[in-house]
Amino acid sequence: MIFLFTATFGATWLTVPWLYPAEIFPLEVRAKGNAWGVVGWSVGNGWLTLILPVVFKALGQKTYYIFGIANVITLPMVYCLYPESNQRTLEEMNLVFASDSIWNWEAEKNFAILKEQNPELVQAAQRGNSVIDPETGLPMKSGRGMSLDVNGLSHHNGACEEKQTFKHG
Repeated sequence: MIFLFTATFGATWLTVPWLYPAEIFPLEVRAKGNAWGVVGWSVGNGWLTLILPVVFKALGQKTYYIFGIANVITLPMVYCLYPESNQRTLEEMNLVFASDSIWNWEAEKNFAILKEQNPELVQAAQRGNSVIDPETGLPMKSGRGMSLDVNGLSHHNGACEEKQTFKHG
């Protein structure tokens, strides 16, 4: 049974700290975000490795109940707090995380509104034309001056122009 659990866990949840941060962080902070995701995983894994012999000595096989409870708690947490990233571009993920709410369903509602308000951003990304400069990680100028620039300003050729930001509220 433990072998089956380990095989299933390794093929599913073990990939999350390596893949999910790479999909959800904006390009300008993706490397740091992914690194911190792996650091968090490593710290948790190291802590668990050090504490488990003590726990097994004290609780014996009842220790597995702790893992079972943790898995049961994780299911609603993931459902409520982790937005789906499957088949979404990186630019679309920026729109998903533009919501002020931590709840997944609110983020999805906000994403639908922003996607409808800014179709050129989503269409450009779907055509393979990035709206993020891959060299700098900063937003590039798009058709109507839309950008994910959190400062709301863009500097092109020495000129400073105001941009519309993706804040819904």
